[in-house]
Amino acid sequence: MAAGAIRFALLLLAWAAITGGVDLALGILTAAAATWCSLVLAPPGLHRPRPAALAVLLLRFPWQALRAGIDVARLALDPRRAPTPGEVAWTPRLPPGPARDAFLAYASLLPGTLPAGEAGESVIIHALSIDPSIASAMTAEETRFARAIGADA
Repeated sequence: MAAGAIRFALLLLAWAAITGGVDLALGILTAAAATWCSLVLAPPGLHRPRPAALAVLLLRFPWQALRAGIDVARLALDPRRAPTPGEVAWTPRLPPGPARDAFLAYASLLPGTLPAGEAGESVIIHALSIDPSIASAMTAEETRFARAIGADA
């Protein structure tokens, strides 16, 4: 019940932000329908997001994306550093399912690496420059993500 109330409140807040609070009655109906759909399509799980860890993850993301983007630009533009693209097999700790899928979607937004499929228990990471630290960086990022969404217990 609490998950439904939180989703409803967030959806109604989004409606108010988008429309400027115009036609709140329609917003309530829309938020109620969207809440029902979200509960049917993505029922509340066992994981409880940790607001502080989630805030840290979300606030860290722009800086990390900027830093990685600069590194990718240096790699692409510096004639002394030639990119060595390839694939790295990485074994995630999150079990297959929505939490892992959410992490892989999150990781795909970071420049320089792209989750490109699964091979057994491993996830294939396409990278602009093959480096042994890619797997450890993915594991560290997965740990932060799991903590933020409450999937680390």
